Amino acid sequence: MVDRFEPALVSEHLAWSRFEGRSFPDLLPLPRTNEVLARLSANIGQVQDALGREILIENPTHYLPLSQHRWSETSFLRELARRSGCKLLIDVNNVAVGANNIGFDAASWLLDIPAKLVGEIHLAGHSHDAGGTLLIDSHDEPVSELVWSLYEDFIGRIGARPTLIERDGNVPSFDELLRERDRAQAVLDGGLRLAA
Repeated sequence: MVDRFEPALVSEHLAWSRFEGRSFPDLLPLPRTNEVLARLSANIGQVQDALGREILIENPTHYLPLSQHRWSETSFLRELARRSGCKLLIDVNNVAVGANNIGFDAASWLLDIPAKLVGEIHLAGHSHDAGGTLLIDSHDEPVSELVWSLYEDFIGRIGARPTLIERDGNVPSFDELLRERDRAQAVLDGGLRLAA
């Protein structure tokens, strides 16, 4: 597909969905261990060699804390990029959702990602669980004001990057989608001026 369509960017989630022949209907976060880091680095290297190009790896959404982690998420992503030569796709909504769900500071998380590693950014909306405390990366709501604020600060620091707004359900009118697109473009235009 990459050879046929020649996309500007190729990305994959940093997640798993199969184990011992069983598939799960979600993108589940990995334990950030040295063993997982070595395996991912090798696998990403193989994919990049086969494609003849760099790929982007996307940060996952978090719903529950995992005890097996030996690395912080941002240090793991930085080291993965260093070892494999990949770049990062930063999903700002995933950062906001994870920060709410497992208790870290989203703005600090984004500050810990070097600008040179960011190849693309995703924005999306999220919903709440029935109890109203857990955020769900549902892509069926408008981009939240929190995500917009994080995005503006992130672009202000790293400069403009290709940005995708994800909307998979409750798709609104085309005019509303264009308003979100225009808002993102205004942020990017500011980032372009900053870079100049």
